[in-house]
Amino acid sequence: MHGAQSSVERALGVVARREHEVRAWAFIDAESARASAAQVDAAPAGPLSGAVLGVKDLFDTAGQPTEYGSPIFAGRVPPTDAVAVAALKAAGAVLLGKTVTAELGGYHPGPTTNPLDPTRTPGGSSMGSAAAVAAGMADIALGAQTAASVIRPASFCGVYGFKPTFGVVPTGGLRVMAPSLDTVGWFARDAATVGLVTACLIGGGASPAPARAAEGPPTFGVLRTGHWEEASPESRRAVEGLADAVRRAGADVVDLEMPQSWGSLDRVHTTVMEYEGARSLAAEYQLHRDLLSAGLRTMIERGSAIGSGSYGDALDTVERARRSIDAAFGGAQVVLTPAVLGEAPVGLASTGDPRFGRLWSLLGLPVLCVPAGVGAAGMPIGVQIVGRAGADDAVAAAGAWIEAARRA
Repeated sequence: MHGAQSSVERALGVVARREHEVRAWAFIDAESARASAAQVDAAPAGPLSGAVLGVKDLFDTAGQPTEYGSPIFAGRVPPTDAVAVAALKAAGAVLLGKTVTAELGGYHPGPTTNPLDPTRTPGGSSMGSAAAVAAGMADIALGAQTAASVIRPASFCGVYGFKPTFGVVPTGGLRVMAPSLDTVGWFARDAATVGLVTACLIGGGASPAPARAAEGPPTFGVLRTGHWEEASPESRRAVEGLADAVRRAGADVVDLEMPQSWGSLDRVHTTVMEYEGARSLAAEYQLHRDLLSAGLRTMIERGSAIGSGSYGDALDTVERARRSIDAAFGGAQVVLTPAVLGEAPVGLASTGDPRFGRLWSLLGLPVLCVPAGVGAAGMPIGVQIVGRAGADDAVAAAGAWIEAARRA
């Protein structure tokens, strides 16, 4: 049995043992994956050959159900793959199936549990993707982020999660809620694999190399943000501890101050997301209101009440904030900042608090969540590495450098 076929059988073995509890998958096609793996093994090697792929059920997949986590779209089977799915398959990844998403990419959770503790949320909305990677059912998985839908589940499940610069990965074939915010993202268990996926989706995919761990360290900044005191002591220690670790490994670390003008950006993110979300979901609300969760109905109603003037003002505020990014970063090439309030909360009724992701989603900056600590219950806590717009390779390389420094 060759590499891709062996990888698929290994993943299916984990599915057989654990899926009844983790419930990461909305759909699995084992026979299609086996057939695809045989084709991959017979073809020239690609950068992702043999990697088992899970795809959040917001992305179209040819011939496989894409139902957006909603009964409204039960039985929907698109004829073509989303752009990101097609790119990863072309690089040699083998699609195993569709991972659970929160309803229409929002906050109402699906059935997925945290593979490290089934009494706790895996985060959301890319819950199934993070859980599948953490459990070993997939090597890589696609997600999407509007507020913190990649970063939060990556932290809660103890894996790497990457959200690139807004717009650098096409969203064709992705169900979008907020066009000004929604960004394709991905999960992996190590920084090198994150770098490979990043190169495939952003760098053209022509024999990409892993993120450049061997290069010298970047200059790290520590930005505690206006929510610092709201984070758990363990989350704050994860940031401070990672800053100390990279300093000991030879990197320069500088403290940064958040611009005063960024203090209102949480509210601005909510305005943009709810205004755009209400309009993206207008048909579902009008035609299938009873099939929407109460929380999503309420969000649509709030967004419908936001006027175009308020929305325009919000977009103007975002543009002004983006002009201050260079000043906020100072001499730092990448920034360390909290990813989450703390470890994954107990219970499955909520996907957790997104407050530490909103700022970077609104500004459209590339972010990598790296595992960096544990909470009082022993659950993982991540830290965000943030870069300037377009510096996706530098963010991925910083994650790889940290991973290599930890092994040294």
